[in-house]
Amino acid sequence: MKNFTKKIIIFTKLHKFWSAIISIAIIFVLYFLYTIIFPASTTVQYTFSRVKKGDLVISVAGSGQVSTLSKVSIKPNTTGQTQTLGQIISVKVQNGDSVKAGQIVAILDGKNALQTLNQAKASVTSAQASYDKLVNGLTDFQLLSLNNALTSAQISLDNTKQNILIKLKNAYTLAANSVYLNTDQFIIDSSSNNPNIFVEGVNFTDQQLQNNVNQGRYNIGSILDNWKKIIDSQSTSDNLVLNLNTAISNLNVIRSYFDDMTMLFGVNSVGLDLASQSAIDSDKNLSASARSAMDSSISDLTSVLQSYNSAIFSLQQAKDNLAIQQKPPLADDLAVSQANLDNAKANLSNAQTAYDSRIITAPFDGQIGGLTASIGQQVSSSDSLATLITAEKVVNVTLNEVDAAKVSAGNPVNITFDSLPNVSLTGSVSYIDPLGTVTQGVVSYSVQIKMDSQNDQIKTGMTATVSIVTTTHANTLIIPNSAITTTGGKKYVLVADTSSSTMPNFSGNFNNGSSTDAFSTSSRRYFASSTFASSVGTSTGRQFRNSASSSRSSQGITMQFPVTQVEITTGLSNNTTTEVLSGLNEGQLVVTKKTTVSGTTTKTTASTATTNTRGGFGGGFGGGAAGAVGGLGRTLGGN
Repeated sequence: MKNFTKKIIIFTKLHKFWSAIISIAIIFVLYFLYTIIFPASTTVQYTFSRVKKGDLVISVAGSGQVSTLSKVSIKPNTTGQTQTLGQIISVKVQNGDSVKAGQIVAILDGKNALQTLNQAKASVTSAQASYDKLVNGLTDFQLLSLNNALTSAQISLDNTKQNILIKLKNAYTLAANSVYLNTDQFIIDSSSNNPNIFVEGVNFTDQQLQNNVNQGRYNIGSILDNWKKIIDSQSTSDNLVLNLNTAISNLNVIRSYFDDMTMLFGVNSVGLDLASQSAIDSDKNLSASARSAMDSSISDLTSVLQSYNSAIFSLQQAKDNLAIQQKPPLADDLAVSQANLDNAKANLSNAQTAYDSRIITAPFDGQIGGLTASIGQQVSSSDSLATLITAEKVVNVTLNEVDAAKVSAGNPVNITFDSLPNVSLTGSVSYIDPLGTVTQGVVSYSVQIKMDSQNDQIKTGMTATVSIVTTTHANTLIIPNSAITTTGGKKYVLVADTSSSTMPNFSGNFNNGSSTDAFSTSSRRYFASSTFASSVGTSTGRQFRNSASSSRSSQGITMQFPVTQVEITTGLSNNTTTEVLSGLNEGQLVVTKKTTVSGTTTKTTASTATTNTRGGFGGGFGGGAAGAVGGLGRTLGGN
């Protein structure tokens, strides 16, 4: 024995690789023999769910933001081009106020609008009269009025001519008196060829300006002489426009003369004593007054010249008007007159709208925000005075084209809010945008959801999650999706045969989510006190434990509890539940999960249908002509 052991040690040292291979092989052989002599026990656990009737809901999920149903700027209700409407005289609302449709927001003074309205009315009246006159011709009264207008225009022109003669004479007289009587007292030899301005005790410091005054006085002498000749011989038959322009030109020359004199006395003269300084001030006032008189006379003659031109135009217009009105109307004239009348009426309509818009009202029920209107503010037709927001809020979400195709207006909706976990509302789809938006090749559609009730906690801009119910099948048979397996295009479930004759007589509550066991007194005698304490089902059903033997155990009783594979026909389904159309009845138990325990190893799988034809149970399901998957030994209350 010692030699054999020594030989083994020597062999191991010389052949380390083969020694390792032989050692591993021996270990595998020993383990294989051990598993045959001492096989590990295998236990299978099932989770069952009750077939029941309920409502199957198919929905589409999405998220979006809360927004107001409608938001508009409150502006004056006007048409046409931008126009100034007037000042705000009253503001009837504040930010945050709730208003009704038609409620007054602000009031404008409306003075400008009223003036425009009155002018528009007058224009319509005039245009209507013109059109009627073309169509009907002149009446005796109208002809008399036209002749009277012509006569009046002629009289006005004659009066204007007489007024011009008077104005021209007055202008000459004023100029002559200002020169001869008021300022020639400063001029030595005023009527000679060398007039000279002189004031005793005064030195003039600007020789050029002094020379300008002297030369101006010399020129004025001849101007006044010639002007007097015209005044003495003037009549209404003269070229009065020429006479007026000549007089205005003369007055400008004389004014310039007085302007130089005023400047000379003002800043370019020095008095040698107090008396001479006082004389300077007095002389400056006289020359300045004469200059102002010339300004007034120039303005007066300019005005009368405009009146004269206007009178001539009015007379010619009266003559032309009489001639035109006495002619029969032409077709083109009628068309133009009709167009003028239509235009006047359109302007009147716009003016009436503008006048009415002085009272600015809310277009619909809502809440005031962004108020900018204030008393005294000037408002134009384009100004926004406030924003009106509807009190009603909606949820706007975006769905992809697949989900959008499933949604229709009126679909009920469940709504939750990220920032309000305790608030849950219902609503309905009110609008689906028919125009999709393409972003990076993905088409999406906007969906608006109306809430059935409003909640003050919900604010605009909050994030909302929605579940849009597209289809509902009420009171239909339903089972969990995990109970269904598919083989060869057909759908199957595993059904517990609770009517087996080997099953003890007991009643139990296997409803989904139940946390209590309801067994009759006669039933509980088959189970130890801890029977169901360790086998309470999850939210998907009740777990039972199965062992390979069918003998009575010290912890409970082992019984036969067959499970049958059944083909079913399904209808609608959602993420968790499927509708069963045929193959099952309400109250049956179906397998939703299988847990295999071998020694210390546990393997959990969903319910799986197989085509294994072997009988018995060993982790799979036995076949059988009747579709029974083996006679499963079920331990109720075992560990």
